[in-house]
Amino acid sequence: MAKPAQGAKYRGSIHDFPGFDPNQDAEALYTAMKGFGSDKEAILDIITSRSNRQRQEVCQSYKSLYGKDLIAALKYELTGKFERLIVGLMRPPAYCDAKEIKDSISGAGTDEKTLTRIMVSRSEIDLLNIRREFIEKYDKSLHQAIEGDTSGDFLK
Repeated sequence: MAKPAQGAKYRGSIHDFPGFDPNQDAEALYTAMKGFGSDKEAILDIITSRSNRQRQEVCQSYKSLYGKDLIAALKYELTGKFERLIVGLMRPPAYCDAKEIKDSISGAGTDEKTLTRIMVSRSEIDLLNIRREFIEKYDKSLHQAIEGDTSGDFLK
């Protein structure tokens, strides 16, 4: 197996879009959803070429420009798997992690692999954000939810 060059820098695959303007993106998304039907290609192009941080800024700009929630507008305009994809991309990572944790402890048994993967691989700041999202979304603390569904080593 080849070793990377010493001192090589690694970068993630998702980068900020150069020349990003959240107001311009919010206006373009509004236009793509205006009238009968929606311009799915324009929606996909904008959302998939922005980092999550930039998508969150677009959500804020959309709200301030149009007084509406962008995610709610996307849910209204889109359907099926495309809707789930686009809405999922619009959510902050902590929201997605909180949902994955909830799903892992819901129902019979616990998906320990998912729960463990999230809990041990996130930074302290990420975990604080996940806790905040969990309380906001489920009206229950993350600690209470995990404690109520797990036993053994998870309670240590």
